[in-house]
Amino acid sequence: MRDGLSRLAERVSVVALAALLVTLPFWRFRVLIHRPGDPVFFEFHDVTLYTNDLVWGLALGAWLVSRLMSRTSAKEAVPRRPAWQWGPAFLAGPLMGLLALGIVGLPWAVDPVYAGYQALRVILLLASFLMMVNLPLRPGIIAWPLAAGVAIQAAAGIPQSLVGHSLGLKSWGEVTVQAAWSGASVVMVGEQRWLRAYGFTQHPNLLGGLLMASLLAIGGYYLGRSGGRRALLLVALGLGMATLLLTFSRAAWLGAVAGGLTLVGVIVWARWRGQRLAVRSSVVSLTIVVIVVLLTFVAIYWPLLQPRLGLVSQGVEIRSVDARVMQIKASWTLIRMRPLLGVGLGNFPTALYRLAPETMAAYPVFEPVHNVALLSTAELGVLGGALWLCLLFSPWHALWLRRREMRLNPWWAGLSAALAGLTVVSFLDAYVWSSHQGRLMLWLVWGLWAREWVNSRAAPSEKEPIPTRVE
Repeated sequence: MRDGLSRLAERVSVVALAALLVTLPFWRFRVLIHRPGDPVFFEFHDVTLYTNDLVWGLALGAWLVSRLMSRTSAKEAVPRRPAWQWGPAFLAGPLMGLLALGIVGLPWAVDPVYAGYQALRVILLLASFLMMVNLPLRPGIIAWPLAAGVAIQAAAGIPQSLVGHSLGLKSWGEVTVQAAWSGASVVMVGEQRWLRAYGFTQHPNLLGGLLMASLLAIGGYYLGRSGGRRALLLVALGLGMATLLLTFSRAAWLGAVAGGLTLVGVIVWARWRGQRLAVRSSVVSLTIVVIVVLLTFVAIYWPLLQPRLGLVSQGVEIRSVDARVMQIKASWTLIRMRPLLGVGLGNFPTALYRLAPETMAAYPVFEPVHNVALLSTAELGVLGGALWLCLLFSPWHALWLRRREMRLNPWWAGLSAALAGLTVVSFLDAYVWSSHQGRLMLWLVWGLWAREWVNSRAAPSEKEPIPTRVE
């Protein structure tokens, strides 16, 4: 009986996880506790519940119930589950360290209430990491929901960019915006304003980053597959790439380039070692789609690309760069003020306003600095910044050390590409640390990558046949 209920809870967890992956980018929320006061954007100040928090909580809760009931039933029978895994120490250790620093620093945080709320969210993120490592998951359970989510974002993002305004889907979480409005995220050519794709996210930069990571993971899965169903994945990849380009997010573009090079490099390296990761026809089809979408975009939007690439001077781009430079200088001011425990988890904007408002006098917008290495150091102290850098670079160091014994698969190659892309983004934007959607994506990718690492340690010897695809 208990074993049956455990299996049921496990299935509920998997279904809820799939729903979370489909809805992860959605910016649909309810403010639970409004905290008036500082002129800081509400997401960096209020206690907020997002709609996909519900399926996120269901996935975590059902998984924990499944684990507990399985452990109870295991006293009377042979356990059917593999042993509990914490994941590789070089990931699990720093992640727990960041949580510990956030909790220890609560009494000294500039805004202890908000820092405590963020610490609770980090606890859920850590639980999600462990769920990804331990929950029985096939790659398709992750890849297909991600593809569905990409298609949904494309269905909104592409029309938004073409018509120059939102589609009236506010109840879905769509931001109400028009290209002509002040504050809208646009690309300008002369006096013409072109709306960047928002999808159902808060900002085009966030949409670009989420699409980039999803496309790289889906791409890895697609490359290892054959058969008719993969055509649906190819459609999602093409639509997602077009939407990614229409976000005009330079950080996401650079992340996509870094991730794409990582994916190609891993496949070439594996082939050199005698391991074929990718199905040839899948490689050809995906390459054609990428080239066609990219060339079409460049041909149509070349005038808009020039200011984004810095080829021509434009006021919007100059102000954007100046604001980021100012934020970087302001972050160093906060780090010098609070070098040990920082200003508190999630407290960067509030601390900037309360402790050093003069640093943003020329551009009084109090938001996180667009560099997570500096942001984590300002909020959690020097040790927090060091743990963050360890999280970014230790997976690559570990792969290098085990390069001769690694048994790769296309899914893991795609996850590695997504991780590389998000690593690049972290030096150019803040959402993988400060945004609910962005950091959830990063922690899930960490968990899935860690799962592949753990599984690789139990892989058969090099002498045995190496599978070329994953199911």
